[in-house]
Amino acid sequence: MKRVLLIVVVLALIGGGAYWLLRDTSRKIPHTPPAAAPQVGSCWKVDAAGAKAAFPWPGGAVDCAAAHTTEVFHVGQVGDDLLHRLDSATGEDVKLTQNLVYAQARRACVVQGTAFLGGNWHESKVQILASWVAPAADGFFACAVAAVTGPAGDEFATREGSLSKAGPSLPIGCISALKYVDCTAPHDGEYSGSYSIAPMDAPFDETAVRNASTKGCTGVGLRYLGLSETADRSDLSAAAVGPKNGSDWLGSDQTFACYLVSSRPLKASIAKIGTGPLPFA
Repeated sequence: MKRVLLIVVVLALIGGGAYWLLRDTSRKIPHTPPAAAPQVGSCWKVDAAGAKAAFPWPGGAVDCAAAHTTEVFHVGQVGDDLLHRLDSATGEDVKLTQNLVYAQARRACVVQGTAFLGGNWHESKVQILASWVAPAADGFFACAVAAVTGPAGDEFATREGSLSKAGPSLPIGCISALKYVDCTAPHDGEYSGSYSIAPMDAPFDETAVRNASTKGCTGVGLRYLGLSETADRSDLSAAAVGPKNGSDWLGSDQTFACYLVSSRPLKASIAKIGTGPLPFA
């Protein structure tokens, strides 16, 4: 199998570096969510760009039974130790501490999102979102989930009803031009599984991550085809979708969605196809 890597951002960045304006190390950090905090279980109708802003999001919450794009499943707060460290940070330590702060929030959203969705969210057509709650200097954040139209996660799908425990009902199948499609429709890629890089909290190294994700997704793809890890299919490429830079890596679960990609359109699934011919459209 040719080893070609495709990495796309699948987890929304926590915006808001500009919010960190408070530097009073003696302040008493509040532990009650501010008025801007959304209610757990609330739904919102925002696009991917709007979801990067701090709460409150534009438009206000809507009934989850009505059309919406995102659903809040957790509200939390970063630890006091990091917030006090950020208050007193100077120079290069400001950026370092900001990274640690949003990494802690992001990690909480990933963990809580897996429980909320009822399974490995990387296997579902969703994206986990993490956004600050204004004023962001108090460290409150909200976790939300959105159904998405493709692996890049940059376009939200409008839906009705809660996504609680609904992850398995939104399985990833195939993709065409980086959009999710049914595997019976013409497509150029098929989801083959996920691969996690260990150890957790490993420092980011672009070359090492690229090599590890490529090798890992190649093995995942071969098993999906029903082949041994020493086999080779030159008519398929392995692609990995996941954190591609240091910012995306911080607080992530270091997991990549793996795809098998064909240079010619396919018309059916290639699961367990082994060494058989590809079902070209």
